[in-house]
Amino acid sequence: MKKRVVITGLGAVSPLGNTKEEFWNGLVEGKSGIAPMTSLDLSCYKSKLGGEVRDLLPEIHLGKKGLRYLNKGTYFLGSAAKMALDDSKLPQDGSLEDTIGIIIGSSLGNFSETTDYFYEIIRNNPSELSPMCSYDVALNSSVNYVSVLFKAKGPVRTISAGFTSSIDAIEDAYRMIRNDRAKVMITGGVEQISIDLYLIFYLRKYLSGINGGQEISAPFDAKRNGFIMAEGSYVIILEELQHALERGASIYGEIKGFGNTYVGAKNYSLLERVSSVEKAMQEALQRAGIKKEDLDCMSVNANGCKIQDPIEANAIQFLYGEDVKHIPISAIKSNVGESYGTAGAAQLVSTAMSINNGVIPHIINHQGKEPENNLNLVLGKPLRKQTNHAMINNMDFEGNNSCLVVSRFTQ
Repeated sequence: MKKRVVITGLGAVSPLGNTKEEFWNGLVEGKSGIAPMTSLDLSCYKSKLGGEVRDLLPEIHLGKKGLRYLNKGTYFLGSAAKMALDDSKLPQDGSLEDTIGIIIGSSLGNFSETTDYFYEIIRNNPSELSPMCSYDVALNSSVNYVSVLFKAKGPVRTISAGFTSSIDAIEDAYRMIRNDRAKVMITGGVEQISIDLYLIFYLRKYLSGINGGQEISAPFDAKRNGFIMAEGSYVIILEELQHALERGASIYGEIKGFGNTYVGAKNYSLLERVSSVEKAMQEALQRAGIKKEDLDCMSVNANGCKIQDPIEANAIQFLYGEDVKHIPISAIKSNVGESYGTAGAAQLVSTAMSINNGVIPHIINHQGKEPENNLNLVLGKPLRKQTNHAMINNMDFEGNNSCLVVSRFTQ
């Protein structure tokens, strides 16, 4: 019999704050973590806003030793992982060594550090470079650091699958526990803003404000014109149910099932892409053993892009038909921006908090949806509703679709 997998710890380093409480309270209060970026000089570019992490003190969580050799993405992940482990009340003395692993999703990981290091090798004599300059430049070095720090000797890996990286990592971690390869998994995602990544999105004209109009994160809104890039790390502790019960752990919810599809964005029609998203949702429901009528809310991908938002909206409408008005829709990227490879993990932290607080965060920056959009958007204020089953949607521009069903824990 397959093992059941539950959530016993949450950690967040986000544009809304550097604890899960600050992140959650910011969502419920309708705050925005989006502001003019200070880490990059964007004076020559049209898009100037971002969801940056501010005022993080990593030494509080990681100690001071070796911090100067780490990049900010490793600060983010290490701090979020420490907070999630503390929240779970798991022992951190090494006693779990062989039963705990770590799988983290990141679209580009330490891409900027990798390119900077390569540039230094070309520009200077390699023999003159300090060995410590290469300490935190590999794409998976943040995950390696955290695995050593917390003595995780179970499965350790980085998943890079574009914008769906963190949901795919969470699914991989879930399967490790289900297949009895680990009792506890540290999972989630991490991303950091850099000029390299900014230019990738800017030159592809994904960012809000590039093509005119207001620079704003406005999911499903008629005035949307692109996404606001963001950074952060969101970490979830997954645990085998019996292991959690035996130690008296508090349980946020239970992971029930996943759905994944792929349809090449450039080679398929919009209708085929809509059908692919709908199929991913159906697959997640089937594997979770949940009917669509049983879902109490959806945390959706919507990031304010012209094409992606209608694809997702139409997929949800195809799934529900005339009953689409009965499912509340929340989209937290209006508050924190699009954090690409860690966005799905952010949605899972938010949804786990919703399950435990009986509140669904509302979408901010919304003035009017398009006439063909019949979704029941949570607007104006949070919706007070008990959530027993919820779905999380994650999509990227290349055609990856990953969905997750999480439920209130019941014996």
